[in-house]
Amino acid sequence: MKRLILLSLMCLMAIASVAQDISGRVINEQAQPMPFANVVLVNHTDSAFIAGVVTKDDGTFSINSNKQDCLLKVSSVGYITRCINAQQGNVGDIRMLPDTQTLGEVVVKGQMPTHKMTTEGVLTTVENTLLSKAGTANDVLQQLPGVQKKDDGIEVFGKGTPLIYINGRRMRNKAELDQMTSESIKSVELITNPGAKYDAQVESVILIKTRRQQGEGWSGDLQSHYRQGYNPDLDFGLNLNYRYKGLDVFYSVWYNDNQFRNRDLITLNVSADTLWHIDEHSNFDVHNRSVYSTAGVNYTFDDQHSMGFRYETRGWLKQKTTGSFIADVAADGVFYDHLDNDLEQEITSNMPHTLNAYYNGLVGKTSIDFNTDYMFHKDRTSQFNNEVSQERVSRTVTNTNTVRNQLWASKLVLSWPLWKGNLQAGTEYDLTNRNDDCVNPEQVVPTSFTEQRERNYIFFAEYSRPLPFGQIRIGFRNENVNTKYYTQGIYQPEQSRTYHHFFPTVALMAKLGKVQLMANYAAKIQRPYYWMLSSNVSYVNRFTWESGNPLLQPTVRNEMGLMAMYKWARLAIDYKHTTDEIVNVAETVPGSEETTIITRANVHHSDGLRAMLTLSPRFGLYQPSLTVGVMKDWIKIPSLVGDLSPKNPIGIIQSNNNFQFSPTLTASANLQIVTKGDQQNMTLTRAGYVADISVTKTFLNNRLSVKLGGRNLFDSQQHINIRYGLRTLYQENHRDSRKLELVVRYNFNATNSKYKGTGAGNDEKSRF
Repeated sequence: MKRLILLSLMCLMAIASVAQDISGRVINEQAQPMPFANVVLVNHTDSAFIAGVVTKDDGTFSINSNKQDCLLKVSSVGYITRCINAQQGNVGDIRMLPDTQTLGEVVVKGQMPTHKMTTEGVLTTVENTLLSKAGTANDVLQQLPGVQKKDDGIEVFGKGTPLIYINGRRMRNKAELDQMTSESIKSVELITNPGAKYDAQVESVILIKTRRQQGEGWSGDLQSHYRQGYNPDLDFGLNLNYRYKGLDVFYSVWYNDNQFRNRDLITLNVSADTLWHIDEHSNFDVHNRSVYSTAGVNYTFDDQHSMGFRYETRGWLKQKTTGSFIADVAADGVFYDHLDNDLEQEITSNMPHTLNAYYNGLVGKTSIDFNTDYMFHKDRTSQFNNEVSQERVSRTVTNTNTVRNQLWASKLVLSWPLWKGNLQAGTEYDLTNRNDDCVNPEQVVPTSFTEQRERNYIFFAEYSRPLPFGQIRIGFRNENVNTKYYTQGIYQPEQSRTYHHFFPTVALMAKLGKVQLMANYAAKIQRPYYWMLSSNVSYVNRFTWESGNPLLQPTVRNEMGLMAMYKWARLAIDYKHTTDEIVNVAETVPGSEETTIITRANVHHSDGLRAMLTLSPRFGLYQPSLTVGVMKDWIKIPSLVGDLSPKNPIGIIQSNNNFQFSPTLTASANLQIVTKGDQQNMTLTRAGYVADISVTKTFLNNRLSVKLGGRNLFDSQQHINIRYGLRTLYQENHRDSRKLELVVRYNFNATNSKYKGTGAGNDEKSRF
């Protein structure tokens, strides 16, 4: 027995002498753990590779080796590489120091890839690049190739307004983009070919992934945004986060005080029994004040299970619009009337409620992602229009519009490894109720009470796997929609619909040397927004009304795309064939030929082509990006004077120019040009030029940042002409968009929420 014990001890000692662990922890200059640092064990004499690992979330590492006389080589982007003598056991803390001399080289020489093609789009690295100094997440997105700045939001070239996800959670409030700093972003993926797991209405998606910050206890940041145009805007916010082991509690509160003014010139020509010519000048001032808050908790049981909930609400302190319409009217070239309209509009909202709960786990080889959502909000819009006529009878029109939206939705997604690839399948159920009541006591426009109920049953599956030359992704999505439409409480069978749609998707990515190629096909649908299906009639003045169309059919698109990337050049071409395209139309109000009601209708089919070339080279401290694109539509819109078709394409030129003068001082100068051209029955009659500049300086080891900039320096405005057949409308929009901007941020012990909820019913929420 003693011999057996002695033999066992000798074996254990031999094993220990053959293979022992070399462990330690990597920290930064502030003694904070550094995750994802590279730790390599190399031979002391010839630096030959022996073993290597990446540090864990807490900065620790462990390498198993029996080699003697070795070196540990520790490296991380933006830090000086360290080499220390390796010794068995724990080597303690290895402190890394920032490499201020090579930081510019990291950005300029591209030691980290800036753009990478995926089977759905393009992944852009933000961390440790000049984009991380852009300011806010909104500033980052506006500089992505293929993303256009649009008023206060963004659009994807040829793909419309994208859905935006932050760490897998659907973004509800676009103000979040201004609340998130660019330094906190790790990467952004622009998806122009969404797979089956996304709603079939979605043509583009942006996935923002934040950096994985470490540390426990309290953290947060304070931000203040001030913009001065004709009126001042002020946003002030506080983000707080508390972490302890697996517990993660977060809270944000923001105060917004925004003002803007519109000065529009509108010319309306109506060819009927009488030729009507109407010149309108509108002047509006909008003032909104609100408090937005969100709170939630996330708990991570272990590496395989987490759950949590998130609650959002917004309290509107003021939503008021005041202004006037001045119109001069001529009939057959002879003066007919002069109108002065004074308008007041006020929106009162209850505290809207949005609640999401989720569970994310791994059972065996099965990944589980479950989300359930509830949303309710109610808006009441009161409008007073005092219309004084010089030659005819004056009138007063009051209007009250009350909208109530309620949504329940649940979504389950399961994933498994299969045949060297990954299979993902899921189901979703949405239940929506919308009440839209419009009351006009004077009965100038009809009073209506509308209710829309919709149930949506969804199933999807998607499989992806690598190939010897690239990767393939195949999927399908099946949606069964049942809608019920009620007017004045009476069921309307013609407006009530049942749809069964099948949407396949396929994408193939290949590599030919240094060239990346992708081809894709997808079927998509665009169901009308709920306000498009409303029976309500909005009164602008006695010559112009607006209304929805409850008979609208959903639009179905078949899309094909090709993309090629070589180093810093990317070319993308997309073609789509659309049935039941939704377009703007103008009709005559029965019994009043001079009054135009603007609404929407379906057109049998249309075709569209989008092409875009992006160049993103690097020159020392200067990092430019140039995008040139073109959009061309083919569509025939029936009218009483024949089919209306677009003739000229619309071009876009976007030049983003970033400069890093030092690790703490950056600047940007961006220019976007949209040329004249046609889209559907609309013509841009003048090219638009939007120029933005900014300078950002950081202090206190990046805890404090100050940004000074200017938006829309040329004060560019939109000039459009819309053809309706017997009616044409020309409009010049002059919005107070030229602004001086000052942004100040301070963060302490910065961490990000671990929240993993992705939400359910995202398609329905966007339609509200």
